[in-house]
Amino acid sequence: MMVLLQVQINIVLSILLVILFGHAYFNISRKKVTNRLFMWIMGLTGVTLILEIFSIALNNPNLKQFMILHKLVNIIGFIVTPIIPLLGYIFIKEWVNRYQKEKIRLNTILLLPLFINVIATLISYNGNGCFYITSENIYERGSLFFILPCVSYIYFLYNLYFIYKHRKKFTRSELIIFSLFYIVPAIFTAIQLKQSIYLATWNSAAIIIVITYIFLLNDQAYRDSLTGLENRLAYEHYAQNIDHKKHNKLYIVYIDIDDFKSINDQYGHCEGDEAIKAFANLLVESFLKGQNKLIRLGGDEFLVLLKVKQEEKVLAYIRNLIENVEAYNRGGKPYKLRFSYGMACYTNDYENICELLEYTDKLMYEQKQTRKNKL
Repeated sequence: MMVLLQVQINIVLSILLVILFGHAYFNISRKKVTNRLFMWIMGLTGVTLILEIFSIALNNPNLKQFMILHKLVNIIGFIVTPIIPLLGYIFIKEWVNRYQKEKIRLNTILLLPLFINVIATLISYNGNGCFYITSENIYERGSLFFILPCVSYIYFLYNLYFIYKHRKKFTRSELIIFSLFYIVPAIFTAIQLKQSIYLATWNSAAIIIVITYIFLLNDQAYRDSLTGLENRLAYEHYAQNIDHKKHNKLYIVYIDIDDFKSINDQYGHCEGDEAIKAFANLLVESFLKGQNKLIRLGGDEFLVLLKVKQEEKVLAYIRNLIENVEAYNRGGKPYKLRFSYGMACYTNDYENICELLEYTDKLMYEQKQTRKNKL
């Protein structure tokens, strides 16, 4: 009865993943590497659930004529299983660097556990490898079965290590979602290893994938497609929910690129877009993105929200930006990037954050005018 219930859950989750895969295919940009990787993860998880259903259905002495199919289903399942957390690592690696110039290289040594698992699985067809099928067409764990969970846990732990190592590049919500992406399957894999009657691993993985997909759709809605920074909708959502009384200190920096129109007029809008992306990258390099909110309000206007207590720290960030922009200008572009900014602290003097934004906009405009008058 328990197995029947587990199979029914697998069927429901398989159908759900198929529906979500179709939704993802038509609603998220497949040009982005991260989206393509996640679709592969979603698709392979659905395939694994279906393979698990067939494996249970074929595990029957009355179906000896399908013994070869029974073996093949388990072989494919054993080979695919560790590929999914490995793709998860590549997904996380691409996610954290999707708007950066320098990419983190794939650690090729991570392919070795996968290779070992494939060899041990293929041995299972004619011998006692990761599993074997008895003469009565019954599945049994083999003497090398330990290889599969060991390989899976290597990827689980390495992924969590990678997330921790680059934690400052993630937002808080990203840290939670992506950590659960590996912690939950790891826990339920341990349960299934202890009690094989509970098909917990892929059920839990499917549920986490559904939650992650919702997160990705939400991130897409609040993300500027050109720069990868948060967009005006994200700012408006933040402004509606923030209460400055609950913050020790919140600083806001309003930034505008100087004379951006001349770049568009002289070099074209494509080069103007490249300038916007370049400036956004400089913002990411200058401010710790995981701890601060970096927003493109639209056009050449940017907003930085910093939860810090000392004004000196904010000024240090701005100096970093000035130095990075100067370094970029030495790179040989026919134009120079310059910017003006206004900075203020969110205190009780302001009724809401929108009032603070107007004030920083005024400060930024005054700085811009001062520079124009000097020229």
